[in-house]
Amino acid sequence: MSLPQRLTDILVAPAIRLNRGEGLAEGLRYLREFDPSVFLVSGGDAEDVRWLHDTLEEQANHPILFAADLERGAGQQFEGMTPLPDAWALGLLGPEAAYDAGFRTGCEAAKTGVRWVLGPVLDLHPQGPGIINSPIIAHRAFGSEPMRVIETAGAWMKGLQDGGCFACAKHFPGHGATSRDSNTEVAIAEAMAAPHLQPFQDLLPNLPSIMVGHLEYPELDPESRPSSRSPKVLDLLRRDWEYPGVVTTDRLRMTGYGDGPVELLAVESLAAGVDVLLDPPEPVLMAMSLNDAVERGDLDDEVVRRSAKRVAKLIADAKEAPEVRPKPLMLGSGARRLLRPLAGGSPGRNYPRPGLALALAATHDSVKFLKEWGVPVLSTANPVPSPLPEAILILWGASEGMGMPSLPGAWAEAIHRQHPTLYVAGSPDAAEAAPASARGFYLPGLSPALLALLFAEGED
Repeated sequence: MSLPQRLTDILVAPAIRLNRGEGLAEGLRYLREFDPSVFLVSGGDAEDVRWLHDTLEEQANHPILFAADLERGAGQQFEGMTPLPDAWALGLLGPEAAYDAGFRTGCEAAKTGVRWVLGPVLDLHPQGPGIINSPIIAHRAFGSEPMRVIETAGAWMKGLQDGGCFACAKHFPGHGATSRDSNTEVAIAEAMAAPHLQPFQDLLPNLPSIMVGHLEYPELDPESRPSSRSPKVLDLLRRDWEYPGVVTTDRLRMTGYGDGPVELLAVESLAAGVDVLLDPPEPVLMAMSLNDAVERGDLDDEVVRRSAKRVAKLIADAKEAPEVRPKPLMLGSGARRLLRPLAGGSPGRNYPRPGLALALAATHDSVKFLKEWGVPVLSTANPVPSPLPEAILILWGASEGMGMPSLPGAWAEAIHRQHPTLYVAGSPDAAEAAPASARGFYLPGLSPALLALLFAEGED
């Protein structure tokens, strides 16, 4: 792929959010104002996403690379695609299931025109008394120990590649070492870096790209700069580990990226070793500012040229990757063994259908699935029904800016008094947060794929 006239243009990746009414008009505006090659897309119908990709590519007269967050399959973002289990569930099911999930993700993402998948998460989610873990990673992690993450995330990536897409491992150097959420606050690592670095280092030869997080690691950078702007952290990746692939930031709209004009912070990121600036608040202004920084000498032209070549290679490789037909999924064969009894025990082999779901922290697709299935979904703003149905489902995951919320006292009291069968779906920490007297099951993650398998089996 030939490089654009302004090299900095290829390093800016604007977002198009089809679920918020954005689409072709936004894409064409970006193409008029500068010459982007990479877009972050979310939401919408799978066919519309493919049409948007092909239309923008035709208008740009050069290859366009679509990226998307598809940790739980293409169905996480796009209507008409398959929702797949959360990483924590895949970690329990093992490498074969993880490979199948990655392969289906790659096959379906390629059909939409998305070839750069922002996943898998290589962060750890440690468990146990007195541990530190992230309020936003939780069930997005493949496990709490490095080896489980390495084995299952590695299998997922192999499946994704065989399905025709390129992975982007995140969030280097490991978001599981902080108890803060970089979406909404400054996130500082509070644990030793070594175990959190291990999955990235072990899988490095198989990583076409890496996402660096907006988290501070005082152990790695005593100046406490976010890793996405830290020369010391990125030197570990580029110089010490000799990593040649593409490095992208997490979204630049996040609080953890830092204070001050984001265009100046972006210059620091590129100078430190980043290649792609993901979802800046003002993409056109970002592109113009970076070009000006090169002309002023504030941003080294050779640094920009190296980054542009890396990104161009990823785009060219994606353009050449074939589309592959998906094969039947076998994930359901292991779904039942994912059920773990709550502290109060299980109701035996009785799996009553839930009469309602309480959304403490849910995902759009899980709520949509339950409503279509005929299960009322309540929030904590709703009064506690009296009496409670025979069985209730609590969607209790990690939520951006919220972490894992507490169960309101009125709900906890009602569950304690009436003893409904409780299904807890979500974060691996949710099972311990459920009322101690509750009888029922924990299900890892919030994916409709597992909710469907669980209750379909239960109704049999």
